[in-house]
Amino acid sequence: MPILREFDLDIPYVKSSGDKEDYEKNWKQQRREFRDEIRCVASLFECHFEKFKTEKCWKLLVECVERIVDERVIGEDICIVQVELNIERYFQLSNIEKKKLILKLLKNGIEKIIDEKGWNKQLFESAYQQVIDCNYINERIWKQPKKSPNRKHIAEVFCEHDIDKFEISIIVKNNEGEVVKREKLITERPNEWAFTKHFGKLKWISSNEVTLVNKNESKQWIVQI
Repeated sequence: MPILREFDLDIPYVKSSGDKEDYEKNWKQQRREFRDEIRCVASLFECHFEKFKTEKCWKLLVECVERIVDERVIGEDICIVQVELNIERYFQLSNIEKKKLILKLLKNGIEKIIDEKGWNKQLFESAYQQVIDCNYINERIWKQPKKSPNRKHIAEVFCEHDIDKFEISIIVKNNEGEVVKREKLITERPNEWAFTKHFGKLKWISSNEVTLVNKNESKQWIVQI
């Protein structure tokens, strides 16, 4: 049985079918921006969501549209549902206002699917509340911290996932937990398709040099202490 593990939002192109020129000119860029921006909250929700097995569904996709044209829950592997959103108004909001609205849209869509599927609402309610409790701040340590060869320092990869950017830093601490070095290495689009390529491995190359190597080992970022 699949495990429900992914949640996403989209603003699908709903104008003239097949009008590629109009899509490229008037819709493509804002759709990309929207899909980037929602990942901050959607991934935070995923982190707090207690995954559970379903009959077929492994992902929920909430389509945000100006006017709902289909009230059904569509699909089995990926369950798709529509909710209303004024797209123009969304892009006028501040970052924190966007985060709150994204969670609301996600919640509205999920509730429609829950009602049809008969799933346990408490699992979802708990994840909503945890996103709110952490003030919509999506920060995390990637994998396990690494001890230096001389055992005097610990290095960790610190990630800050915001509405408009994803930042990756290396933080080095001494054995008392005090930060002795903090260096920002990468600022990337806030979408997994853009930033996951940077995560290969963290390793010490000497007792005072630590490096983050990207996934295909074509690039590395070195921090000295």
